[in-house]
Parts: sequence; structure tokens; C-alpha cells
Amino acid sequence: MRRASLFNHSKHPGGISNPPRDPRDLYTPRFVKGKGRSKIGLCPVCIESPLRGGQGQKLWLSTKFSAFNYHMQFAHGVSAMTGRPFSPPLSYRTSSRRHALKLERSEILEGRCHKCKKWVPVESIKDCEVKVKELFWWKHAATCHQGSQVPGDDDFYEQDDVSRRLEELGL
Repeated sequence: MRRASLFNHSKHPGGISNPPRDPRDLYTPRFVKGKGRSKIGLCPVCIESPLRGGQGQKLWLSTKFSAFNYHMQFAHGVSAMTGRPFSPPLSYRTSSRRHALKLERSEILEGRCHKCKKWVPVESIKDCEVKVKELFWWKHAATCHQGSQVPGDDDFYEQDDVSRRLEELGL
């Protein structure tokens, strides 16, 4: 039985194919190069077009020295364990900070974790803009969630031609 391909072969990114755990796995690099210590993987999110939530860029990262893992978890919020996005906080609150220094926030936004039930800061105490606002939550989720998700938190895929084709194929 021949499986239909969802990949446009006229724009092959290079490397060799590296099948994901399942078609909806957002973590596993679809293409890899090298072996052992020099093995690199292509970010499956960044390579996608902006219309599909990517950047349309080939970003190759080392798979042996955590660069790929850190990028997927802290640039895209994707769990290495599940291949799915981390669940968001259950709720938010703003807490006052005593003794905030001159360049620090006097109030901080916190999110409630579904796993440990703690209120976790979701922003820096420094009063400045950050490149990835979700970074503080994703760092907590990467260490705490250990594969768990909020019940019902499984509808995180954009309905597009690719997702419809996967459904047609029963994947």
C-alpha cells in the first residue's frame, strides 16, 4: 500500500527523511543530517510557511547537544515527551511584589499549573519586553508537566489542507 505524501518534493530541504512518531507530532525533526555528535535536525515548525504558523526558514539545530530540544521547547512550546504543545495555565492572577527594585515590576502575572497546582510567574520580574512572552511558562511546563495535559486540551491544530488530508487518511 502506497501512502500519500503531504510534502512538496520540489522544495526538498535537504538531509534524509526522519519519520515522526505520528503524523501530528510537532517535535520530531522531519529531516536530519550527519551522525553521532554532528547530527542536526531541521525544525519542523520554522520550515513551515507563515500561513501555517512557521517562518519559512530552514533552521538546522544540533540534536546531540540539546540545541534542538531547547529550541522546540522554548521557542515553540512543544514538549519533547509528547510532541504536543504544553498546556497553558488554568487561570491567571496578578500579584504584588514587595521590595521591587527600580527596574523591576511591582506586580507580576502568574499562571496556575494543572499539574502541581502552584501559581507560577509567567513573566520576568524585570520590567522589559522579551522576545518570547511564553518562555517563563514553558520553562515551568517542561520540568513539571512530564507529558500531562489539561483534560480536553487536544484541539491545538489549525484546520487546513494538511490536517484535512490527515483526517481523510485516518491518521
